[in-house]
Amino acid sequence: MQLHQKHLILVGTLWLGSLAATYYFGKTKGETAAADNRTAGSTAESSSSKGPGGKAGANAASAKTNAVGDTVPLKTILAQMKTMMRGGGSMQNPNTMMKLMGLLDKISPDDFPAALAEAEGMTDPQSKMLLQMAVLGKWAATDGPAAMKYAEEHSKNMGMMAQMAKMSVASAWAENDPEAVWKWYQSTKDADSAGPMGGGMVLVSLFSSLAAKDPQLAFKRLGELEGPTKQMALAGMFQSALFDPDKRNAILAQVDAMSDKSERDQAKQSMLGQWMMMAPEEATAYVKSQPAAEQATLRQTAGQMLMMTDPKKGAAFIMDGATDADRAERYSSVVSSWAHMDTNAAGNWLNEQPKGPELDKAKQSFVFAAATKDPESAMTWAATITDETTKTTAITHAYSAWKKTDAAAAEKALQASGLTPEKIQALQNQGATPAAPVVKEAN
Repeated sequence: MQLHQKHLILVGTLWLGSLAATYYFGKTKGETAAADNRTAGSTAESSSSKGPGGKAGANAASAKTNAVGDTVPLKTILAQMKTMMRGGGSMQNPNTMMKLMGLLDKISPDDFPAALAEAEGMTDPQSKMLLQMAVLGKWAATDGPAAMKYAEEHSKNMGMMAQMAKMSVASAWAENDPEAVWKWYQSTKDADSAGPMGGGMVLVSLFSSLAAKDPQLAFKRLGELEGPTKQMALAGMFQSALFDPDKRNAILAQVDAMSDKSERDQAKQSMLGQWMMMAPEEATAYVKSQPAAEQATLRQTAGQMLMMTDPKKGAAFIMDGATDADRAERYSSVVSSWAHMDTNAAGNWLNEQPKGPELDKAKQSFVFAAATKDPESAMTWAATITDETTKTTAITHAYSAWKKTDAAAAEKALQASGLTPEKIQALQNQGATPAAPVVKEAN
């Protein structure tokens, strides 16, 4: 359960990162444009006052109109945005995202409800969600309560989508008034349980803003939370300090002061999930600085994140300091992740490790990841497992996957697998594929 919660926290944090970037570009562009407009208008008025008396006012008015620009119809703006978002590539293209935010700045606050109504009619789920979240975030920056009311009324029975909409509002609203968002959360948390993370999703954005404004108050509010919601809040707090060493150290000091070891460990894991993405060298150095008894679990979290960008380096980090008691679990964890990303590379790495029974679980993990892609290799690896029970489970899985595409080859490999005739007979008589084993985190 602990791993599941951590992954949920990471998903929420990653999404919020995308949303925060979206909102930041939109807000910054809007503020810059407004400043430019004010400057242009002021300059025009000053210059025209020197001319003939009858033309001064007209020239000033003309300058203001040109600086602000002609009003663009809402339908035209939305049509341009839909064209940019077509195909779902806008989230991965910063240039397109900035253009989208530029168009968003042209929507009048009075038109936000109409823009959202238009978004509800879109058929592409990703584009629909992006437009809704962007408009809601923009609306919340000026009127948080109104935007949240809309999000609540128009996202009922939508599960995770409802939480995304509310999180978008909370992110922008909390920039101006985090205490108001906290009060809203307190009044709705018991009734808001849709989706696996429930209303706790808004806590990431709320506590990010709260920690940025008042870290002490953020920790005071943190004390009023418990369980998964507390971890979500901590993830938000740490997000606010990713690029500020002083704030980061202050938050880490507060985490170290937590009396509950389980909460303390989970807090560090959720923080590392973000830290490794943004500053891997600093994050790995932090793990190495921790007490030896706490490093194994932290290495697992940090190493898994590092494997996403550098599998070999991440694997080495996870295995560093492994003991006889946890080496097998660490091997299995590395291979389980790596084999799903790159089966061949994972197999080569596994083949380079010292031979021994501690590789059995890792080999089984490889088999379960490779069986559908390369059943022949999966069967070959399964046959090298030393523990009979683990070996039988792995061979069963590889054989069951292989016979769906080449029954004759699978049958031949099964006969040469080293299983006893009784086990082979039993395997041939059964039709179901065993469930993949649960890989536990190293402790």
